[in-house]
Amino acid sequence: MPKSFKIFLYCCLTLSLLAGIWQGCRPNESDYLSGAEVQLRFSADTVFFDTLFTEIPSITKRLRVYNDRDRPLIIDQITLADPDTPYRITVNGRQGTSFSEVRILARDSILILLEALLPARDSLAPFVVEDRLIFNPQHNLQEVIVLSWGQDAHYLKDTVLACNTTWSAGKPYVLFGSVLVDSLCTLALEAGTRVYAHNNATLYIGGSLQVAGTADKRVLFTNDRLDEPFASAPGQWNGLVFLPGSSNNTIQFTDIRNAVNGIWLGTPDNDTLPDLVLNNCRLENMLQSAVLAFTSDLDMTNCLLANSGQFVFAGLAGGHYRLTHNTLINYAIGLTKTQPVLAATDRLELNDGSVLEEALTLYLTNNIVWGLADDELVILNETTYPLLLQARNNLLRTTDDRFSGGSNILNANPLFIDPYAFNYKPDSLSPAIDAGLPVGITTDLEGNPRNATPDIGAYEYPSQ
Repeated sequence: MPKSFKIFLYCCLTLSLLAGIWQGCRPNESDYLSGAEVQLRFSADTVFFDTLFTEIPSITKRLRVYNDRDRPLIIDQITLADPDTPYRITVNGRQGTSFSEVRILARDSILILLEALLPARDSLAPFVVEDRLIFNPQHNLQEVIVLSWGQDAHYLKDTVLACNTTWSAGKPYVLFGSVLVDSLCTLALEAGTRVYAHNNATLYIGGSLQVAGTADKRVLFTNDRLDEPFASAPGQWNGLVFLPGSSNNTIQFTDIRNAVNGIWLGTPDNDTLPDLVLNNCRLENMLQSAVLAFTSDLDMTNCLLANSGQFVFAGLAGGHYRLTHNTLINYAIGLTKTQPVLAATDRLELNDGSVLEEALTLYLTNNIVWGLADDELVILNETTYPLLLQARNNLLRTTDDRFSGGSNILNANPLFIDPYAFNYKPDSLSPAIDAGLPVGITTDLEGNPRNATPDIGAYEYPSQ
């Protein structure tokens, strides 16, 4: 007998045996549950997508359907109730809106994947998009609600903005790729404007950025994934990048979250006029730094900078920095902290071996600089340029003797209300209360009045 025929015969016998085993394992029709016996159990009674931007595919949600009985069952039909539904489901590897004759073995389950693509509605306000996922096993109808909030938006992808553009508080703005404010041009954001950035998106400013938030209508910059854990995950977009030549930038009453660097400032010039003014801003949860500046001029007042993987604030390769009534805090919640909270240097060696050197000026008044390390404040004078350093009435965690005067408070716990819940306001026993120097700043980060003996930091403890 030829060898090839033996192999062929062996394969045929093997396939026949497997087929017999398969037929023996398959339930007979009489084995399936029927009538009132058929009851499904679901991992959730509602599948909720949170807020979805229209015209952008959603994440995938999961729903598991259980058969808790000792016999298999057949679901006659699984279908979405709305024939024009924006939702899609995947069952046993097939995507659609309706499926028939879906089997679940005894004490087993199936996994259903759900996705959404919401159409635009030209609506300023968020809107509800609801459907029902209907299961019809043996005419015993059961259902799971599918629900999302929809939000129309302005979408900007890899574009140079028209000069003198204004963004308003109606529909939010969603950024993809690189969006540029060109040199000699201005982008203005009105109070209440919301800007969401897709993964790895960057807002570059070559000209001027004017952000005019108010105490009751703050401006928001954050990532476009609003479902947990992404809604609070750092490093999802690249932040605001101020390019050389950018000037006359003002950001007030603004929240910036979940970027690689909240603000990257590289605007060297021949004067000490501030290239960027930050007032009443919160920059939180950055993969690297909240503010990372190179040979730049910056004024920052009443700001909270918190929770970064590297620096919270860094002014490198010189520059002119004036910080007044700020809270700079890093417990690196959910991150691995590698650098001090605040660093300032007059020298920086780049990866290619080249060196940047410029004079450094740093004014610190009424700031809290705090973290878990013994030294959270590092100021380096490594060049022949004279260092101009002035520090008055700050609460600092440091062993640097240069800060022992000037009415500074060293290494006294600021006693925040609950820093691990991101509440950095002082409690009633905080040493920061009434320890500040009056410098004409009459309100705090939230717009609350400061008294005649102001508190150190961005927040004022309420007067009795």
